[in-house]
Amino acid sequence: MNLEATLGLARIGRLYPSLILHGGTEETRREAVLTLARCLLCDAGPETVEAVEASRRPCGKCRHCKRIVWPDRKSDAFHPDFLVLERDLKTVTSVDATKALLRSAQVTPFEACGQVFVIASAETLSGEAANALLKVLEEPPGKTSRHFFLLAPSQFDLLPTLRSRSLALFLGTGPRPRGTELMKTAEGFGRALESYLQCRHSGELLAAAGALKASGQWDDARARAPWEHAAAAVLDYANSQPSQSNRRALLALASDLLEAPRLRLRGIPADRILEGCVSRRLAALPETRSCAP
Repeated sequence: MNLEATLGLARIGRLYPSLILHGGTEETRREAVLTLARCLLCDAGPETVEAVEASRRPCGKCRHCKRIVWPDRKSDAFHPDFLVLERDLKTVTSVDATKALLRSAQVTPFEACGQVFVIASAETLSGEAANALLKVLEEPPGKTSRHFFLLAPSQFDLLPTLRSRSLALFLGTGPRPRGTELMKTAEGFGRALESYLQCRHSGELLAAAGALKASGQWDDARARAPWEHAAAAVLDYANSQPSQSNRRALLALASDLLEAPRLRLRGIPADRILEGCVSRRLAALPETRSCAP
């Protein structure tokens, strides 16, 4: 399912109540959910199936469309039936904040024909928060039209129970690292790994992990970009390897790096995660040749 097909369902009032918007960039996900929210709450009302192609929803001009904006933007516009839950703690979206949002689903809409609820960083929902949301998805209150949008870099960052009760809309891959930066990281990683394979000094494995960390911005525990850059650098180096077994190990490492943000959200330092991933996958690679005496 793509965005245009999803808008078509929204225009005829047949959009599934819970939708996961994943992939793309954070800005891509925000723009997509704003378009869908405007379509759902637009004054034009639901279209007939036959009129979908000619539909002008969202019109962009009605009182609802103009007031649906992302809350952190420099605008005084506000819509009481479009509610966004941002991450409220350092690394998680708490159960208290989630329950406060969900209480709004117990009342009728203030102005529009329905309500739209957005979980801006659904991958950071705490276990309790995810379960509170799940209960509402399983037992929606009343017959009012309510839609829940869960925004995340990947749908697999969410609990399986949430995924099973939602449709997923993939918005494309995120921006790739710039070529020069990627090449520099891959070269540094490769030099350290080759040195390790020659001499078997564990310090060289740490140097390989350090090379992956050197080019990234790791302060934000939620950021996926540095992990994606590190994984891309490993893949770039893997493509130059003649050994099939080495390539398999490097591909496994790249996969681990793409999953590593979950560990980062648990408070584990990035350098420890990188060192652990590199050691786990590469420590047992066969030695190439002995060091010179």
